[in-house]
This record gives sequence, structure tokens and C-alpha cells, in this order.
Amino acid sequence: MQNKHGFNFLRKVWHVLGLIIPISLYLDLFSSFGGYQNGTRAFLVVYLGLFLFGLVFLESLRLSIPSFESFFFRYFGFLMKEEERNRFNGTVPYFLANFLVVLFFSAEIAVLSILFLVIGDPIAAYVGSKYGKNRFYNGKSREGVFGFVTGAFTVSVLVLLLLSFRDPNHIFSIYKADSIDWIPILATFLAVLVSCLTEFFSSTTAKGLIDDNLLIPLAGAITLAISMQALTGLGFEEFFFSPNKLFWKITI
Repeated sequence: MQNKHGFNFLRKVWHVLGLIIPISLYLDLFSSFGGYQNGTRAFLVVYLGLFLFGLVFLESLRLSIPSFESFFFRYFGFLMKEEERNRFNGTVPYFLANFLVVLFFSAEIAVLSILFLVIGDPIAAYVGSKYGKNRFYNGKSREGVFGFVTGAFTVSVLVLLLLSFRDPNHIFSIYKADSIDWIPILATFLAVLVSCLTEFFSSTTAKGLIDDNLLIPLAGAITLAISMQALTGLGFEEFFFSPNKLFWKITI
């Protein structure tokens, strides 16, 4: 299911299934979890933390026990790249990125930065593999870069519109008092560009723990937070989340 330029359809579908994380955070699906003020975030952090721990454990077994590695690759190899036989597969940094942005950034920034990866990366891979003719030194194409920016930015603007309809006074609302607020749009575009550049220049290091799956959301989230703070003049607490608030109980 992978062509000569590295597009693996099933692998990308597996990653797109990660949309459940930003959708859950946006809709606040687990608001009553444990009676915490930040119930959805608390649920996602616990879920992602446990899943990540289990995933690292399985991957460690795979990398240290040849028979288990053969079994794993026989049945799940269609989700992996050949070069991942000797390092952690991309799902590990993917879930690590989700864990970090949910834990340390505002809900809106976490949602958008995850979308940069979940939407931008598969579109770039598909467009680049199918239509890429003008390629760079690393095999990536101008068409793929354009696909990343266009896809990620378009979906992000749609999310900003949804935020605007839900709460016109929200700092990420782009429609306020019958006028367009360009600040969230500009900040999001800058974050998409940085995420795209990160994808373009990123490489895999630390035995697979650091790759574009980790770096794209983190670069996007940091850029978006800094850009919004600089453009609005609001405090960083509006764009970053303090983990010590994670398990604050709801008080009546």
C-alpha cells in the first residue's frame, strides 16, 4: 500500500483516526469525567498517557525480542515503514505529541495543532506522491508543500468559524460585531507555515522517538501561542494550560 514516494494509505488512515482527540477536546465530550473542572482534558491526558505507556512497552519488546518483532511485523507491518523495523514506529511520537499539546496548551491551540498534523501531513503525502513533479533534495515536492498549507489552513479556518458561531467573544473567534477579526487567521496561517517547514526539514532521530509526528504539532502549537500573545497583547495564560489545574475538582 506504499508507492515509491512513501505514501502509505492505510498508515495515513490510521493517523487520521486520531481526529477523535481534537474532536473530543473541541466538543468537551467528557466534561463530567471524575467531577473535574477540566474533565475532558483530564480524561484525554489519562487515556493518552496510558496508551503511550503501553505502546512504548510493546515497542520495547518488539525491538528487543526478534520473534516478537517478526510476529508484529507480519500482522501489523502494513501500518509501518520498512525502516521502522529497527526503531520505534511513528505512532509513538504521534501520541506523545498529542499528550504534550493537550497537557500544556489551551484547548483551541491543542485542537488546531493536532489538525496541522492529522490533516496537513496526509494531504501533503497524497498530493506529493500522486502529483508531485517538482521535487526538492529530500524527495518532497512543491505540490506536496502546497497541499499541506492549503489543506491544514482551510480546515483550521473552518474550526475558527465554528468557534466563532459557538462564542463570538472568544479570543479565537474570527467574526466579532459584524466584522472580521484577522488576528486568529493570521496567527493560524503563521503556525501552519511553521508546521509545514517543520515537516519539510524534519528527520527521524532518537531511535524514532523524535520525528515529524512529534515536531509538527509542537511547532504549530508554540507558534500559534506566541503569535496570538504578540498580536493580542493578552497574557500567556490565555494560550497555555497549567497542568496543576488538570485535576481541580468542581466546587459548588
